[in-house]
Amino acid sequence: MIRFQNIKFSRNGREILKNISFTIQSSETVAVLGGSGEGKTTLLRLILRLLRPDSGRIFIEGEDITDLSEEKLTSVRKKFSIVFQDGALFDSLTVRENVAFYFREFTKFNEEQIEGKVKELLGFVGVEEAIDLMPEELSGGMQRRVAIARALATQESRMFLYDEPTSDLDPMSATKICNLIKKLDGKERGFIVVTHEIFDALRLANRFLFLKDGLILFDGTKEQLLSTEIPDLRLFLGDWREMH
Repeated sequence: MIRFQNIKFSRNGREILKNISFTIQSSETVAVLGGSGEGKTTLLRLILRLLRPDSGRIFIEGEDITDLSEEKLTSVRKKFSIVFQDGALFDSLTVRENVAFYFREFTKFNEEQIEGKVKELLGFVGVEEAIDLMPEELSGGMQRRVAIARALATQESRMFLYDEPTSDLDPMSATKICNLIKKLDGKERGFIVVTHEIFDALRLANRFLFLKDGLILFDGTKEQLLSTEIPDLRLFLGDWREMH
């Protein structure tokens, strides 16, 4: 579904991605690992063409989207549901209005149908009691779950993209988010999760990419990850290799 071909991207004179190539299918569960500033979130933004590469080509379901206009990119972006690190909820809208936003803007559902859909999605992620609250009244974990409910509203999406979904959450909230992501994985849609949380990556994904100094130093399975001899990756994993 996603193919990067020799992608290079720089910002403020700094090379963030250097000649990156990979292919990811829509049913795969992939964790993109790496330290801060290594280009993990940049990779997601390139997939959505929120950023344009300096060189190389990006293909989504065989279509070259590298030079598409904003108008034509709308249909491409609908193929993905994305949950940003901070949840990216609309601060001025209630939980109900946040989740209803897509239905009101992009469907012909009437208000009764929208209300039913919103309650169904909030029930699925376990925050139906927060329907009338504002985002600022929610805990970090609840904000992420509402963001996932809103992402689920784009029902024609082929794949989920998660940007640090458990960052800054307490262990219990992080576990709830991981369980929810795994629950959604059973609905025939894969995901790409960007994270520096090794434990969460290991319990979520079946394939792992490791970014360092603008390059993909590793692309493989959990077993290959934990037995790696790549020095930078061994350092990143720390004690996890010995524990597992």
